[in-house]
Amino acid sequence: EGSSGKVMIFLHKEIMNFYKIIFFIFFILFTYDLNSAAGGACKDYGDCDKFDYSLNDIESLQRGASTYINYCYGCHSLQYSRWGRVANDLQIPEDIFFENLVFDKSIKPGDLMTGAMPEDSANWFGVAPPDLTLVSRYKGDDWIYSYLRAYYEDSSKQYGVNNLVYPGTAMPNVLLALQGNQKLVCKDIPMIAANGGQKRDEYGNDVLKEKCGFLEVEEGTGKLTKEEFDDLIYDLTNFLVYVGEPIKATRERLGWYVIFYFLIFTALSSLLYREFHKDYNK
Repeated sequence: EGSSGKVMIFLHKEIMNFYKIIFFIFFILFTYDLNSAAGGACKDYGDCDKFDYSLNDIESLQRGASTYINYCYGCHSLQYSRWGRVANDLQIPEDIFFENLVFDKSIKPGDLMTGAMPEDSANWFGVAPPDLTLVSRYKGDDWIYSYLRAYYEDSSKQYGVNNLVYPGTAMPNVLLALQGNQKLVCKDIPMIAANGGQKRDEYGNDVLKEKCGFLEVEEGTGKLTKEEFDDLIYDLTNFLVYVGEPIKATRERLGWYVIFYFLIFTALSSLLYREFHKDYNK
């Protein structure tokens, strides 16, 4: 009886220690994911638009890769990624990938995507264009998605544009031809009463006030509609999320198996504990 009791107590302590370790690990991982996803505040834009990545949507990632290489790679490298790895992960045959998206024929599949921007680029833009391999990790995918859609005309700036998410940005709007001329406009919006409802005059009409700072694309100035442009930015952001952590989709999928394992282990541990407890109570 004494031996059985000691075994039960020992087993109980070991199980509790095991769960403390597991809970600590999950706490660290959960906190890390929150910090990485939170990104920075979207400044004058207000709250960042919510972005829900879909790393299992291979077609979206393929379109995003095409957009990035055609419009962004000329300035922004992905120096921690390799051409062959991207082609393989995005399920694009290497011959097709290199024929259509790799313009330097001397590049090999194992080469890093280091870009071709000259070292004196800082003199052109005022700051060297940063590498964007990890931009989704330190800025957040919500921030990227909002930033790329928040350019507007500003004649006081060097390139004639500014950005609500990153005021004073040195990066020109390379997607201007696709999006069209976006401007800051003013609109009449309803005033809020003290009770939280819409404020109305003595005749029951809504009381309006002018508010400025709304983004609006001049119709017919872009190659894409607003919906099409938003889809393009979604695919581009989705690709940058993938580049920031290529193993992320696999990690998240394996995470469900790990959770399932812990549930099964918990059930078996509970049953085993009950069996030892029966012997202890005899």
